[in-house]
Amino acid sequence: MSATTDQVEAAETLGSGTVLIAGGGPVGLLLARVLSYYGVKSVLFERNKSTTKWPKMDLTNARSMEILRKLGLADDLRAQGVPAHIDQNVLVSTGLGTDEAITKWDLPSVDKFRKQIQENNDGTQPLEPWQRISQAIFERWLKEICEKDGFIDLRYGHRVDSVVDRKTGARAVVTNADTGVKTLWNADYVAGCDGASSKVRESLGISLDGGPIPVCVLLVHFKSRDLARLHKQGRFWHIFLVGESGGFQGAVISQDEEDTWTTHLFMPADAETDKIGSEEAVYRVLGGLYGKFEIKIDEVLVRSVWRPTIATAKQYSSLHRRVLLAGDSAHQNIPTGGYGMNMGIGDAFDLGWKLAAVINGHAHQDILKSYEPERKSVAIRNVAHSGVHFSVHSHLETLLCAQDPRLVDQDTDEGRELRRKIHEHYQTHDGENKDFGIEMGYRYESAIVLRQEEDGPEPLWTPRHYVPTSWPGGRPPHVFLSDGTALFDKFGKFWTLLVFTEEEAGQGFFIRAATELGIPLTVVSVANEEKAARLYERRLVLVRPDQHVAWRTDKVDSFNVANSTLRAVTGGSNVDIVGGRALESLSKEIMLSKTAALI
Repeated sequence: MSATTDQVEAAETLGSGTVLIAGGGPVGLLLARVLSYYGVKSVLFERNKSTTKWPKMDLTNARSMEILRKLGLADDLRAQGVPAHIDQNVLVSTGLGTDEAITKWDLPSVDKFRKQIQENNDGTQPLEPWQRISQAIFERWLKEICEKDGFIDLRYGHRVDSVVDRKTGARAVVTNADTGVKTLWNADYVAGCDGASSKVRESLGISLDGGPIPVCVLLVHFKSRDLARLHKQGRFWHIFLVGESGGFQGAVISQDEEDTWTTHLFMPADAETDKIGSEEAVYRVLGGLYGKFEIKIDEVLVRSVWRPTIATAKQYSSLHRRVLLAGDSAHQNIPTGGYGMNMGIGDAFDLGWKLAAVINGHAHQDILKSYEPERKSVAIRNVAHSGVHFSVHSHLETLLCAQDPRLVDQDTDEGRELRRKIHEHYQTHDGENKDFGIEMGYRYESAIVLRQEEDGPEPLWTPRHYVPTSWPGGRPPHVFLSDGTALFDKFGKFWTLLVFTEEEAGQGFFIRAATELGIPLTVVSVANEEKAARLYERRLVLVRPDQHVAWRTDKVDSFNVANSTLRAVTGGSNVDIVGGRALESLSKEIMLSKTAALI
């Protein structure tokens, strides 16, 4: 039903510039906080009466932590998560019934990662390390912050059923879960952050590219202090386990390094999961190749069955761009790589600063045209890459099932050779949580990213490494300045012009143009910072509110150039969106990722 034909019993109109947010998961909550950061009010409707019980995401990656640092939230989040001194070891095992794992990935703790960042001040590193934290804790923490924010009105127990896009605004039908009363809400903008089964996306008639993988997963989230048995092969963050058939069967996640764990048992799509008890599912995952491995379970917190899906929405916005999608409503992927919620955090910041810029009069409404090409290209690539990571684990079946899988644990020449092959496979395919080109190196293409002939050829991009460059569209390099401060911390709240010279290179024209156009601009002089100047490659670099480069040059010779540049990067030019080429080529990767996940 449309928002005009539903049996509504009341009507409300939000104040001018107030954004209606559908969905109170991490993406919706963070979007509300981003809007507040820029002085914009929002009303958020969430169908559930509280935050999620499900663990879901368990790592906030380095790029997401940079975004949270800009919002002033990074340190507070770390206080809620796994302590900074604990390493993040990932084991690959045939089951806890054996004495040791086949191989492992050694991932650094937050403390070690931070030391690595300090010691490698070459632009290749993130400003912030990653942070282990369950999504259940993340959501609860963020909800508490939003509840104290005067710019945010949280309405839990209210479901957005449908939306209608109009030239001058949007309408949404919202149902009160307790009373069943339907209210028609009018708003300037609606953000659909309502998850994989998005009613917002459905009511707009937007379909998905991609689809489900033919498998189901039984998740059990539980408490146990039986550390002697759980840590039999060493302390871990994740264990990936082989099943009795010799193929990849499941995983165990240590959520808090104390007593909270999650197991994922992979089964055929038609498996009768209701006939498997929660304890039995845990024992089967832990036992791996050798059947059940029992531990003392203190409490089963929740269990659920989920079905992996690899998909992206065909469009990220409605015709008039009054309704826009973010998070799982726009893209869904399998957990390997941890891209799901972290992509949602990027969506929330990108959409938030652009909506705020329009509402506050700092940008033309056409800036919203850039949201889809910029964020969809990231989603398509990351969704594909999550399938690549999964194929690393699924390749175990190829290695093990060519012979008796139990041979791998035998103290024979054949057993040692098989263990060597598996070890080599994992050590040469260890990009999961290490592919910083995926996490930080994406480069936007849209009408608000300006490139010139003087920019030359685009720098090399690889999934593994972030290549430090100020190439327009990309995240610029993090670097510590000579006084020890981070250059990122000198970026302004809104737009920033970095000036790597003491001479007049046209920065005066930019200050005048920004003033006349009403665009808030922070000018940062970094004239005597040779390392930063070398990494940033040009004397003038214009940085967007989301810490991506909009434009760069060595000198501006006139006010008109500065004026037209600022107009273009804020959506005021008539330049067409140029991101279509990237989207067309990348869209093919969805099916490649789906195929890779089944290997």
